[in-house]
Amino acid sequence: MLLLLPPRLTPSTVLLQEAAEKQGWQVERLANWRAPAGVNLDAGVLAYGEPLFVAAMADALGLALIEPAFDWLAKLPFRYTKRQISFTTLGQARKIKRTIFAKPADDKCFPAAAYSCGADIKASSLLPSSIPVLISEVVDWEVEYRFFIRDRQIAASSVYLRHGHLVDCNGPDSDHGEQKQVTTFVESLLCDLEVDLPPAVVIDAGKIRERGWAILEANPVFGAGLYCCDPNAVLKVLAKSVVATKSLSPLDSKYVIERHE
Repeated sequence: MLLLLPPRLTPSTVLLQEAAEKQGWQVERLANWRAPAGVNLDAGVLAYGEPLFVAAMADALGLALIEPAFDWLAKLPFRYTKRQISFTTLGQARKIKRTIFAKPADDKCFPAAAYSCGADIKASSLLPSSIPVLISEVVDWEVEYRFFIRDRQIAASSVYLRHGHLVDCNGPDSDHGEQKQVTTFVESLLCDLEVDLPPAVVIDAGKIRERGWAILEANPVFGAGLYCCDPNAVLKVLAKSVVATKSLSPLDSKYVIERHE
């Protein structure tokens, strides 16, 4: 297996590089965003890092990227979200007159944040009005956890934020007795076959003040930070999120998003 990593060093890329090398994988940290020549897809190729880097590798090498649909969160039943969420466009979002939390559904083209109204969204005027956006009511997240999911099973998890601040997940403030609670909540979602899930996905869940456990969002595996998740387990999930296009099954093909410039 070959793992391609971007030039920029991050804690997550370092952890995955170390884990992959210990497992005997070939690892290439590229000097630029050009795919290496002579790559053997039959031997297995994965890419991890910034989403645009991974997309560049996929385009150059004939890889398919498995990821959740842009409107996945908006389609979840209220019992999992504990808040009202809608899927719209940047143009429509800018017309909203009330306080909202807005985030890009695809690329990080503007800050995910609470805005006093849609017109305040800090997005460049050069961005197309058709960009997909998720809108939700503003809530107070007490704590947030990350879960790497493979075939509807939790492979790795870690706390990462408490009251908006990064948590030392190996420190004494890391758990508060919450790990079992949030795991049980996420497992209830995974067991619900009415909830559509890609074979590999990252799900963030947290506790909303006065409402309880809820799903924050779902993200592609190939660009998600690890925090204190086991990198060896994450590699197994990554292996199902980046596959050779020629080996893509009909079942998995519906989780490949076609982007048009």
